[in-house]
Amino acid sequence: MTYKAYYYLKSSGRAPLAEYLKGLKEKQAVSDIIFAIVRLREEKCQLPPPFIKHVWKKVYELRLQHQRSQYRIFYFIYLQGKVILLDGYTKKTNKIPRRILKRVQCYYFDYLTNQYETEFKEKEVSQGSEY
Repeated sequence: MTYKAYYYLKSSGRAPLAEYLKGLKEKQAVSDIIFAIVRLREEKCQLPPPFIKHVWKKVYELRLQHQRSQYRIFYFIYLQGKVILLDGYTKKTNKIPRRILKRVQCYYFDYLTNQYETEFKEKEVSQGSEY
């Protein structure tokens, strides 16, 4: 089975993870995140710890470190190898902030209800275009 990655879309058509990536100032960090998402997809989400960690229900975080910053990308695997990329954040504390976990939970349930998505295309992200 081939795995494909998709951005979760809000009903407004906006992708939280795409907006997060667009807002990152360090372009090398964005490239590293894109590479990690591609690797996650190619390895069929079978990366070993500490690269992935279970967060809640079926939601996992893809964990990356670039220089002194730590980045987290929340995702879950839907039917037939669909990797749904929910959101991301730059880690500053030991625990996931409650507001971020609540937001990711809302995105998860919204996706299960509405299934709004758009395909993740690494070339488009790295070139700075919209999702």
